[in-house]
Amino acid sequence: MSPSPRAPCTTAPPAPGVPHLSASASTSVSPSVSRSNRRLLRSSSAGPERGQISPRNPRVYSYNVMMSDLSEEAKIITEALEHHADEKRRRSDGSNGDLATRVSKSLIELPPLQKSNIMIDPLPISKEKEKVLTRTRPSWLPPKDQKEEKRHLKEYKRMMALSREAEKRKATKAASAQCDKDNTRETLQSIWDEHVYPHWNQAIAEPRTRELWWRGVPARSRGTAWQRALGNELALTHETFHKALQRAKDVRAKAAATPDETNESARRMLVWFDAIDADASSAFPDLNLFQEGGPLRESLVDVLQAYCMYRSDVGYIHGLHTTAALLVLQLPSPASAFITLANALNRALPLAFLTLDRGAIGRTYSLASATLRYKFPRLAAHLYDTLRLTDEEIWEPMFRSLLTNGLDLDRLVRVWDCWVFEGDRILIRAAVAILGCLQTQLFTFTSGADENSRPSNSRSAVRNILAWGPRDAGAVRPARDRHSAPVGGGFGGGHLPHAAGVGDYWIFPGSGDQDAFMQDVRDAGKVQT
Repeated sequence: MSPSPRAPCTTAPPAPGVPHLSASASTSVSPSVSRSNRRLLRSSSAGPERGQISPRNPRVYSYNVMMSDLSEEAKIITEALEHHADEKRRRSDGSNGDLATRVSKSLIELPPLQKSNIMIDPLPISKEKEKVLTRTRPSWLPPKDQKEEKRHLKEYKRMMALSREAEKRKATKAASAQCDKDNTRETLQSIWDEHVYPHWNQAIAEPRTRELWWRGVPARSRGTAWQRALGNELALTHETFHKALQRAKDVRAKAAATPDETNESARRMLVWFDAIDADASSAFPDLNLFQEGGPLRESLVDVLQAYCMYRSDVGYIHGLHTTAALLVLQLPSPASAFITLANALNRALPLAFLTLDRGAIGRTYSLASATLRYKFPRLAAHLYDTLRLTDEEIWEPMFRSLLTNGLDLDRLVRVWDCWVFEGDRILIRAAVAILGCLQTQLFTFTSGADENSRPSNSRSAVRNILAWGPRDAGAVRPARDRHSAPVGGGFGGGHLPHAAGVGDYWIFPGSGDQDAFMQDVRDAGKVQT
């Protein structure tokens, strides 16, 4: 059946404002839309009509009416832009596949040609020898057979491919572990929010809740959990903080105005304030928050000055600055940090070191040394017998600073998560676990005194490691870049400004991550049966 004859397309006179079309353009037009009883010619640049498929771009155009309202030049430009965008998209899709192939192939690069080494073969290579140089044998050795060279290069590619696959598996495993850790963190956060906080007294009394703080209090809730666990037996308020801070500011202002009339009590307070200003810069310097110009420096100084005025019988001692800095990091305001600091230092162990209660300090040393001798007998003999260190030299800096003198921030907050709930025994366990993690470094120092019974360098180095300048056995490492969060950097502080390596956290090469370290802390309190 032959197709029905098609009526010829006639050209109507151009309407006002519509450009006149040439004969070549009019031969390819489709029936136009009738508007106001006037037939308008349709240009091919307007694309197919609604529901038709364009041979140039196989898509259904749904905006033909709008295109018909455009001038001829606008239609041409519109279609050209669309065509260009489609071509660019197709080229991009193809180039991505080619790029992935090129990257995949370029990861395995053959070793370079083994040319002469001036230290071994100073003579220049002849042209004949240059023709037989290979990638897997030095130039000063006899040339390798080409078949052997090809076999070795094939084995090299195979080994490199296996290495790439191993790296991919390792990266996938790390990503999976991180994903699991994130999921666990979200689950723990929901448990604290939905079950622990609403029923606080009941929840913390349950044995299963103990596992929650041993796994770590969620960072978002850590400050609140510490506040509630430590309590407020001293009945302090924000007004207490502001009054104590104002007293400190008045003392400084009066001393600056009339220095000749400063009494003995005011001079003692000014000494505290100067020490606070000096020590604040050494609190977690890798965070760059408490140094000169740091955003939290003023908050830390205010908390310490207010505490000095609140406990004027104690004043300021070195080690409080890192404890207060830890609380400033976790709590929303200086006033809440001050209240939590005062209640934390009011516990038996820290209060004994603040007030120099010799009886309580002696009992703490006795329990810590007995635990060390039980868990690590060789290490205890090395510290006490070989190096001749005293209890005060081993334990005093750790207990006075509540482990903030050298423990990195990630492990430190985990220890505090347990201490605020379970009390001072956690500090003793953690101190013993720290020495156990450091024993590889401590055993490298073998002499406690020289022939004249003077302290040897080994003893001084161990004292520095355990005291206010923790470091990796005196090793000097290159300076690290500053980070917004601790990544194994460190702080020391205090009294060793010229010692090499001061400013590093304790390094535990065999203890693993925070979870493994907390298992060491838990094991330090267990008795073997």
